[in-house]
Amino acid sequence: MFVSPHIEERRRGFAILFGSEVVRRSLLTIQLLASRVDEPDFNLRAQIVQALADYFELRGLEYRYPVEVRVAAASHLRKFERPQLIALLELHQEARAGRVRLTADALSRLLERVPNAATHLTRLAGERGLALHLRREAIELIGHVGFTEAQNALAGLETRISGRRAGQLAMTFAPSDHADEQQLLPVLRATLQILSETE
Repeated sequence: MFVSPHIEERRRGFAILFGSEVVRRSLLTIQLLASRVDEPDFNLRAQIVQALADYFELRGLEYRYPVEVRVAAASHLRKFERPQLIALLELHQEARAGRVRLTADALSRLLERVPNAATHLTRLAGERGLALHLRREAIELIGHVGFTEAQNALAGLETRISGRRAGQLAMTFAPSDHADEQQLLPVLRATLQILSETE
């Protein structure tokens, strides 16, 4: 049911999987969740991502789930690449717009366990062929998670965009190539500020 082509079936499948604490701890359940972070329905995608994040939830001084369950979940997160990160960026945008429910630190819990998350997000932030709103989400998530290793690359991106803008202002006849990138400057500067304070 969880992998059905029909959304109502997938929702019911998810409800059944997460109706039992025993089933939640199953390695198959963890694998299924990790394979569905690109779920087309954003509400269900949010539930899937929240469920994955819950494997790393701290309750007081203890983790909610035992180490072997967390290790299994983390092993699937280590396989995340560009497509999964784009799916998380899309979800971050939906959550910020209030269209889906997701706890504030759910994405952080996952991204902290993706070995190349900072590198992937930095590349996505600078990828001109990617939709501007997703680039903005990538920059914001870098700051939210606190990926200080991305600071130099983001500073270079900020310099490139602001330098191009200065050149266009000096030469009003110059074509505004990628002029929409200038919309990224406020979030770039805010993220760079956050990262400098995190260090």
